[in-house]
Amino acid sequence: MGWTKFLLSGAMVLVLGACTSLPPIERNPGSIPTFANEAEIDAYIAAQKREAKRLMAKPGSGYQEGVIIVTGSRMQEVAITNNQEEGIDEGGIVKATGEFLVILRRGRVHVVRYGGNALEPVSSVDAFAPGDPDPDDTWYDEMLLSGGMVVVIGYSFGEDGTEISRFKLSDEGALSYVDTHYLSSFDYYSSRNFASRMIDGELWTYSPSPFDEDWRDNLPFLERRLPDGSRERVGSNLKPEDMGLSASMLEHISPAADLMHGITRCTVLEPELTCTSRAVLGTESGVYYFSQNAAYLWTEEGRQSWRWRGLDEEESHVLYRIPYDHSDVTAIRVQGAPIDQFSFHEDDDTDSLFVLTQGEFTFGDSAGFGATMWDSEFSDGETALVRIPLDAMGNGTRAVPQGLFRDLPAPDGWRVQNRYVGRHLLYSGARYREEGESPEVFVTPLDAGWVQRIELDHGISRIDRLGKDGVVIGQDDEEQLGFSTIELGQAASPARLGTTSLLPASDEGENRSHAFYWRPNSASPESGDGVMALPVNKEIEGYDFEFLGSSTAMAFIERRNGKLEPIGELGTVPDESVIKAAQELQTLDEEGECKASCTDWYGNARPIFIDERVFALMGDQIVEGEISDGAIEEVRRINFAK
Repeated sequence: MGWTKFLLSGAMVLVLGACTSLPPIERNPGSIPTFANEAEIDAYIAAQKREAKRLMAKPGSGYQEGVIIVTGSRMQEVAITNNQEEGIDEGGIVKATGEFLVILRRGRVHVVRYGGNALEPVSSVDAFAPGDPDPDDTWYDEMLLSGGMVVVIGYSFGEDGTEISRFKLSDEGALSYVDTHYLSSFDYYSSRNFASRMIDGELWTYSPSPFDEDWRDNLPFLERRLPDGSRERVGSNLKPEDMGLSASMLEHISPAADLMHGITRCTVLEPELTCTSRAVLGTESGVYYFSQNAAYLWTEEGRQSWRWRGLDEEESHVLYRIPYDHSDVTAIRVQGAPIDQFSFHEDDDTDSLFVLTQGEFTFGDSAGFGATMWDSEFSDGETALVRIPLDAMGNGTRAVPQGLFRDLPAPDGWRVQNRYVGRHLLYSGARYREEGESPEVFVTPLDAGWVQRIELDHGISRIDRLGKDGVVIGQDDEEQLGFSTIELGQAASPARLGTTSLLPASDEGENRSHAFYWRPNSASPESGDGVMALPVNKEIEGYDFEFLGSSTAMAFIERRNGKLEPIGELGTVPDESVIKAAQELQTLDEEGECKASCTDWYGNARPIFIDERVFALMGDQIVEGEISDGAIEEVRRINFAK
């Protein structure tokens, strides 16, 4: 069943000028309205302009015209990525399949054989099309792998869209170029989220597009790159009937709703790549989340926006649900804003969506919220946990009842971390480089109303999961990196601070969720024992910025009988390539060795656990270690990029 199509009815048509009209609103539908044709889209944009002029004419509007915020293989995949949702693989920089590791590094794709106790480079190719004369205008950020097909995702500023390149991985580990396509879209970069997912062998990606008079040229369409470098359109994959909006945005025209947030699905395993998109209207602010069953998009309705704040009621927000099975898109009006994708949890037990919200997000001098670019790093305001029953979502005229919002203590600081662990939510706040001044974490269960504040010996810059328990990580005031377990019981039982381990003269070397990994004890997975790993910066002087990958070592912490013990590091004595990666946020390499994507936006270090083997990806190196008698020792290392 597709999106609900709304037939024009004389009693429900809003006449705008000549013969153009808006989509009608059905009062009790189960899904959002969609545009029936191009004329309805043009009519809505014209209505937005009129409403904007009306608001501009109000005294004290503060409107600033023209100001815009820019924000077929025998191989089987091996799970080595710290994904938010089980079975929903996220775009990353290293994947494992068969007996190979596949690595995306500075605009190239490398294959390393690890099977049969090997550790050796096998093949390497550019991450872009052969013969591309301008590869440096694309950032190759993410890679996914399915059925022997390697899919590289990047954003091309030269082509103004998402670049999708496919490579076939042979059973011998050789990479062969298949094709390159461009999906027109706005830049999708987020300091915390990932643009793409692999779900049941299909690529899903976030593809936002401007919504204005030029919407016909802006909306997502797919083009194939031809051997001579020219492009051929292979279908306009977004039609008016695939574009929807909350019905409340028809009742009250939203002049600042200037972005179509697209969710695009591509059949990457077929000989010919085909993509289809569905898009929902909102502002440039937005947070997206991929659950087991659907994609969610939380955005502002855009009736006020930062351009004319304070004129009427507080800006309202809308939550959209876009199911993977192409059934109807639903919406509901909401308040506040999520911090990032980890603020969401789709709960099968209650058939609800839980979301941690705060009042507003602020970045620079602009008011708003969202997960694009760096917005997730700045949040503030009243804090609440809202439970949204999925069957309450419909066309978007209804609002979540106030009774479903549970007030929570606001964390101290605008650097907020949050994570669902089992049936508990853990969250905290801090200020950058001052995490040790806010040494606390809040814990609240989904099935009860209590909130618990747990004091720590260190601040928090990361929250993650150790099976059924949580772990919080961050620096203290003495520049030690702390690891503390949070032991969680049933809803009626209080949480408990477990043990804390401190690494001297260390800081996080990478903030991405994929940088952390936890391997439970294979002999007793229910015991809560195992090994965790995280890239750290070992104080290379003057270069300790954690966002673009400055890791110089991989730290390993073992949990044994519930107690945390550091067991050592890999990469502590880095070779020249790791030091270079830590010290330079470079553009093009002076010697021409790097042709594209020379700064790793998504970091350059990852822990890798495969069966009982342990690896650390560190820049151009893979270091293998062996854990024995409570210590990890280096076995060997290779430089796969030579």
